[in-house]
Amino acid sequence: MTGIRIVSYNVRYANRNDHHDAWHERRDAVARLVRFHRPDVVAFQEPIAEQRRDLRERLPGYALVGRGRDDGGDGEGCPIGVRTDRWRIADHGTFWLSETPGSPSTDWGATHPRIATWARVQPAGDRPGETRGDGDREAGDGGRHRSFLVANTHFDHVSGRARRASARLLRRRLPEIADDASETATGGEADHRRPFVLVGDLNCTPGSAPHQILTETDGDGEAEGGENEGRDGVNAFRDAAVAADLRHGPATSLTDFARLIDGRRIDHVLVSPTVGVESFATLTDRDDRGRYPSDHLPVFAKVTLPTSH
Repeated sequence: MTGIRIVSYNVRYANRNDHHDAWHERRDAVARLVRFHRPDVVAFQEPIAEQRRDLRERLPGYALVGRGRDDGGDGEGCPIGVRTDRWRIADHGTFWLSETPGSPSTDWGATHPRIATWARVQPAGDRPGETRGDGDREAGDGGRHRSFLVANTHFDHVSGRARRASARLLRRRLPEIADDASETATGGEADHRRPFVLVGDLNCTPGSAPHQILTETDGDGEAEGGENEGRDGVNAFRDAAVAADLRHGPATSLTDFARLIDGRRIDHVLVSPTVGVESFATLTDRDDRGRYPSDHLPVFAKVTLPTSH
C-alpha cells in the first residue's frame, strides 16, 4: 500500500482589515507549518494571486497548480501542491461549481463564483506510458506507487442550495475525471478503480445535507423544491475523519485567530472507496505570536492507496 500524507488548509484571503492578522503577518507561519509537517499533497483555499505567489516562494519543495476563480484567473483560488522529491503533477484543471462548469460562472444563489481544482498525481519518476518500480517509497508500501487524483474545493458560505448542488456535481464529476485520467495515462480502457481524494472547506459540518450527498450511498439528503434528490448508490465518498484508525485534535476547524470556535468542523478530507485511511488530525499549530496562522485549522490525513501491480 502506498501511504500519502495530505493537508488541506484554508489560509484566509488577504484582507487588509485583518490588522495584526493581515496576510503579511501570517504567511511565514503558514509556510513553516507546511514545511514542518511535510505532506505529500497540500491544498489551500482562499489565496488570491499575491498569496499564491508568496506560497510558491516559501514552499520551494512543492509544485503548485491552480488558477483564481474569476475570469482571467484572478480572485481566490484552490491551488494544489505536491512534494517534488516524491511526486509530479501529470495533468490538472479547474471547473466551476455551476450549471456551466467549463467557464467562469455563478449559479444556485452562490454569493461568489466557486471552483474545484484537480490534479492527477504520479510518482516523480513516472512519465506517461511508464511503470515505476520500487523507487522512492515509504517503508511498508509493499509494492509500486500508483497515480491518484486529488481535488480541492471551497463551497459557498451563504447558499445552502449552492452547497447541495455543488456536492452533487462533485460526486458525479470527480469519478469521471479520474477515469479519464486513467485512460490518458494507460492509453487504453480506463481503470474505474483509480483512487481519488476530495479536500476542502465545504462550509458545512458532518451530517449536513451536502455532506450526506457526498458520503451516503442511500438516502436523499435534503430535498429541494419538493423533488427527490436521490443518488444512484455509487461513487459515495468516505469521510476520512470517520474512517481513520487514529484520530487526533479538536472536533472543529474554525478559529478567530486566538481561540477555537467549537462544533465547526467544516474542513474535510473525503476519499473514494478503495482508499484506506490510517489517521486524521486537526492541526492546532500556533505561530510565534501564540496565534493561529488562519481563521481555519489545517486538517491532515494519512491515506493508503491500493498497490499497482
